[in-house]
Amino acid sequence: MFSFVLPMWDSDVTARAAVEQSVASNVGDVGTGALMAGVQGAVEGSLRGEVSRYGFGLDGSYERVFQVSLGAVRAAPSDSVSARLGGGAGWAISPLADLSMAAAGYLATRLGVRADDALAARDPFLFGNRLQYTLSGGPALSITTSRRAAVRVGAGYEQAGALSADDPSAVGVDAHTGRADVSTSVDLGPRDTLTPELRYEVTQYHHALLDTELTRGAARVHAGAALLSESHELTRNVSTRVSGGFTVASPPPVLASRDAVLAPTARAGLTYVAERYRLTAGYAYEYTSLGPRIGFGHEHEASLEASFRPVPGGATRDLVVTGVARFSSGSAPVAASPPLHLDPGAPAPAREGSLSTITALAGAEIAYPLARGVALRGGVDLEYVRAALDPAPRAGEAGGSLRSIVSAGISGTLSTDRHRTLPRDPDSAWDDERRRAMIQGMPSGRWQPPEPGRERDDDRNDVASEATGEPPPARSVLAGAPASSEQGGAPARSEQGGAPARSEQGGAPSRRAPR
Repeated sequence: MFSFVLPMWDSDVTARAAVEQSVASNVGDVGTGALMAGVQGAVEGSLRGEVSRYGFGLDGSYERVFQVSLGAVRAAPSDSVSARLGGGAGWAISPLADLSMAAAGYLATRLGVRADDALAARDPFLFGNRLQYTLSGGPALSITTSRRAAVRVGAGYEQAGALSADDPSAVGVDAHTGRADVSTSVDLGPRDTLTPELRYEVTQYHHALLDTELTRGAARVHAGAALLSESHELTRNVSTRVSGGFTVASPPPVLASRDAVLAPTARAGLTYVAERYRLTAGYAYEYTSLGPRIGFGHEHEASLEASFRPVPGGATRDLVVTGVARFSSGSAPVAASPPLHLDPGAPAPAREGSLSTITALAGAEIAYPLARGVALRGGVDLEYVRAALDPAPRAGEAGGSLRSIVSAGISGTLSTDRHRTLPRDPDSAWDDERRRAMIQGMPSGRWQPPEPGRERDDDRNDVASEATGEPPPARSVLAGAPASSEQGGAPARSEQGGAPARSEQGGAPSRRAPR
């Protein structure tokens, strides 16, 4: 039903469908919640030739929402919708050069946004339903300059906004971002890789937060960063990466100071891969975008992603648990609107205020196979978003929002590759996009699809190395693949196979750390 054949080309297509029931609640509104019932679907495929490869992934969900309340509350949306589409292509333009293109799109209503949606944008000052979208894409050129060194040049574009919303002012384009980067990776030895990198991006905001009274307007920010990263394989199972550098950016809008912002950048990451476990942890501090409806600011971000089989062997061998947790704290200066009337003797009000944001996300899923290609699934999704302004706006603080969603369902998978109907082993290291991201750069939130077909190429390299005794390709060559990079996220509905998909295993793309 799904197979197609081209001469001398390797291809496969995988499709998955699921029926799901969910319960959602806003912890701040005691006695209120929603019951959701709906379906999910995903399809992905790849096509690989001698000098080219293509891949795509599409997944989405629709759930009907039934509000449950013990009293009068604000109306909940009647539908929950989410969709992700991604794709890419790669061409070996010479034995030492590789050109790739990647693109991704995201669409979701308020209840359709989950913890592992990397392209999701969260505005702590917006309430009610909103159909938001994100589009991103760009090319990359990787050149192997020697067996121990490679150079990568990339460019990209991203747009975020909303197609509809309960608040008419929240409809339209929120931000455009263009970016470019160049890096070189050099193997210093069998376990160490050094990567200098230069980045530049320009972001045009249409609804940036300008002052403590929640005035929004246009703003443009230019930012350039220089980083030096070092990757080290501590053991066969443990890899680490540390990065340091600085960012220079244009000053925030509407403030008195016109001086450029000079801020340090620091990152650290760790990957652990064992027979039945995979763990990725990271931390970053940088001056970056806090969201398409906020602007630039200083941000601390920590993330933890895990996948494991809790029980080895036997009938429970395919029981897989995946999880993701992310925490970010940001701060930014904004203009302070002075009060119209001052009490006698009161000190003059400050002309500059501050904004602080907190986002905490957690999600987990457990899949238990009933038969080949059929599995029971259960999951939980938590989201906490809060923002504070100093001085507080006259209309009062927005407060925080804590939401939980518990779901259960059954899924079925069909594929032209029988291996994709089974959960993927957590110890799949080099064929895992997250593993390559640890060498290229720690995920920052904006998702970039991996090169389609690269995971299969890496598998063949590993097998060939074992059979011939030859060493695998230099890590700097593998580092030339696009890395997971951020808005927001990452990651867990996952990130493999060239497009974001709901599942984290079996080559489906993952979505990463939201901001």
